Amino acid sequence: MNNRKDFLYQQLADKIETMIINGSYRIGDKLPSLRSLHARHGISISTALQVYLHLERKGWVEAREKSGYYVSYSRQQLPQLPDISAPSRTAALVKVSERVSLVRHTISRKGVVSLIGAQPHISLLPVEKLNKALRQVAREEKNAYIPYGDIDGHLPLRRHIARLSLAWGGSVAAEDILVTNGAIEAATLCLRAVAKAGDTIAIESPTFAGLLQAIENLGMKALEIPTDPVTGICLDELETAFRKKKVAACLIVSNYNNPLGSCMPDSHKQQLAQLIDKYQVPLIEDDAYGDLHFNPERPRTIKSYDRSDLVLYCSSFSKSIAAGMRIGWLISRRYHEPLTRLKFMSSASTGHLPQLVLTRFLDHQRMDLHLKPLRQALRTQQAQISRAIQQYFPADTRLTRPEGGLSLWVVLPPKADAWELHRKALQQQIAFTPGSLFTSQQQYNNCLRLSNANPFDDDQQWAIQTIGKLVRQQLDSRR
Repeated sequence: MNNRKDFLYQQLADKIETMIINGSYRIGDKLPSLRSLHARHGISISTALQVYLHLERKGWVEAREKSGYYVSYSRQQLPQLPDISAPSRTAALVKVSERVSLVRHTISRKGVVSLIGAQPHISLLPVEKLNKALRQVAREEKNAYIPYGDIDGHLPLRRHIARLSLAWGGSVAAEDILVTNGAIEAATLCLRAVAKAGDTIAIESPTFAGLLQAIENLGMKALEIPTDPVTGICLDELETAFRKKKVAACLIVSNYNNPLGSCMPDSHKQQLAQLIDKYQVPLIEDDAYGDLHFNPERPRTIKSYDRSDLVLYCSSFSKSIAAGMRIGWLISRRYHEPLTRLKFMSSASTGHLPQLVLTRFLDHQRMDLHLKPLRQALRTQQAQISRAIQQYFPADTRLTRPEGGLSLWVVLPPKADAWELHRKALQQQIAFTPGSLFTSQQQYNNCLRLSNANPFDDDQQWAIQTIGKLVRQQLDSRR
């Protein structure tokens, strides 16, 4: 009897696995329920459960609480990871703004299939609930949003942000929070508070182009530190820079770095907090992507291990709720007064209306209930893009495997030229970001960043297929 049961579940599991491989079931598709397998195939519920447990162990399916089983994708089948980066050890002035502008202007082109997305697709965001909050504010607050608001930000909103800090291991007072126009203004204010023109800032390599632009616009230099695509910045190399007094501060995206998607393990974050205390080097932590984790637990922050108050923490609602609201914040007790003065001279205060709307939204909505389906969608979209890259790109392509966030870092064979690919892809109405935008140096010319922010539809599939075709054509012409 047991042999027959084993045979039935194995036979059915093999059929479903074949259907996943041949594309009959695609990543993100819901599979038949246990009761459906029971009725359709004449097997017991326990045998049906064995089918999915077997496929789950192999990485083909995943269980979702109170929802059923869905097609996943085995990470064991993904392309090889990129190597740890190896930037020059010399600090340099940053000059990326012109290149960034060239790419930014392509995003709004009509008819372009974008693989650039820096925020989740609008279909994944709580639009109706935000509209409801906006109507309530307009009806009940009357003209409260007309005057300038508090420089530090709307106090009830800061209280919400303080409570949200519990998720990343913080214990924050509303008085330590300064509301900003997005995370970029927060990071820029922090840079101005801890460094001056001509100073050197240690950064990951590669790192977010917007942070490089902030360093560039302030006349500072960047020292790129080797970075692991899984665990983040290399602490031994960073400590060497501290010990040799090469840097005035460091600027790090600790959770799901854009573009690598790397996430520092808790042990590394704790070690880094100890290093900045030992060498008394301020650290600006950009945690804009921390809420977009795919695993059950949100990753902690470097700030949560900070005992000397040298970590200036920055984040925003741009990646989780609404980028257009332009609501970010920074947390620093030690630097709060100079940051407030800099904020006043920079933009006086952050728009009061979006703060009122977000406060009303958070008064009535649990962030975890909104974030759970968002994270699941981003995870599915990332798996779909990864599988398409494996299918259509050259076999020796390397690819990151982020456990959260919005970015995939693709390393093409050495002879590939991402800028030339970018130009040819635009002729086909496809936009992506060349890798050289994420460095102050001449490197990453054969790399590109793709976004998993948008639902993976036929247009996205076609775009990945077309880029893969262009890569192969380029490589063939250079042999």
